[in-house]
Amino acid sequence: MSDRAPRTAVVTGANGGMGREIVGRLAAQGVAVVAVDLTAGDDGFPDGVSFVGGDVTDPALAAAAVGAAVERSAAGRLDYLVNAAGVAWFDEPGLPSPRLVDGSVHDLDVGVWHRVLEINLTGAMLFAQAALRAMVPAGGGVLVHIASIAGLRRADGSLDAYQVSKAGLVSLSRAIAATHGPHGIRSNTVCPGAVRTPMISAIYDADPSRESAMAQRVPLRRVGTPSDVWGAVDYLLSDAASFVTGTDLVVDGGWLTTMG
Repeated sequence: MSDRAPRTAVVTGANGGMGREIVGRLAAQGVAVVAVDLTAGDDGFPDGVSFVGGDVTDPALAAAAVGAAVERSAAGRLDYLVNAAGVAWFDEPGLPSPRLVDGSVHDLDVGVWHRVLEINLTGAMLFAQAALRAMVPAGGGVLVHIASIAGLRRADGSLDAYQVSKAGLVSLSRAIAATHGPHGIRSNTVCPGAVRTPMISAIYDADPSRESAMAQRVPLRRVGTPSDVWGAVDYLLSDAASFVTGTDLVVDGGWLTTMG
């Protein structure tokens, strides 16, 4: 898009299903992307994408990634932050084991609680903080955080740490929008429903009936794809959304409308 070049972006969770899609699409639009994850994966990233490896809960990593993006910008600025890093730990056949397991507060290990919130919420805060410190002096920027419909309404199953972390991420985004709007900064979330990412694919491939059953619960009768999530991110980052901030864009095929 013409309103995208030349611009810079930091994307966390860049080696995940949604994050990798976002990195590739931004790079294809000519955005100078700094991709952040624990590893770059076996395939690496597209040409022109810079990789910064590490744990998103490390404040030094956030500062380093934002600094790398600013250095790549001819204008010395960061235009976009996409917080796509996140974990959901649940005990399902077909997933690698042993795994840490999220669940009901009644049974939840406090270490799992802390780690899920640390990655999903504190990590997003640290990167938002580093991004804002670059964006405010530059006169603006856009933040998009990948939350979940679980952060808006109680979802099926018991992933209490995950749900609380995503509700917190929604609240964090709204707080940033309210306090930093006067600086020309927008902050929004994308809230996906059931999306077929590589992690979830392991479950569906092991038992295809699981995907079919999920699709039947969604009014559009299919599960989502990383491309569906990208469409929402693309809009929120673009100048077409220049008057959109503090909102939560649901991408769930209508699933939320069926929840009580």
